[in-house]
Amino acid sequence: MKKEKKQKKEKRPKRIMSILGGSFLVREEFKKQFPFMVFVTILLMALITNTYIAEDRNREIARNGKILNDLQVEYIQLKSDIMQASKQSVLAKKLKNSGIKEPLEPLKRIHIEEQPATTERSHED
Repeated sequence: MKKEKKQKKEKRPKRIMSILGGSFLVREEFKKQFPFMVFVTILLMALITNTYIAEDRNREIARNGKILNDLQVEYIQLKSDIMQASKQSVLAKKLKNSGIKEPLEPLKRIHIEEQPATTERSHED
């Protein structure tokens, strides 16, 4: 058992040195695994890129949400101002000095009766 522990302790420094020294790159096992490692590296790069794109989209959505809220508040304010300005009493006060007066009589409907059009046909025999 002591020999196994001693062998494991000796392998650790050798593994670290082979990684730091780069000698693991020339081993046959690494050459077999190299295409897989390239594939995994490409997948990881795609994942990182996708994460950055998703974060940008989330920031853009949040920014557009704030703009939308601001525009909704502005719309409600303008609508309220227009409703206030178009009240009959407010219009009467504004137009008082211009000579235009508020009508005091209620509106009347004008009915026009249509007369049937008579069309005479001339019969040529």
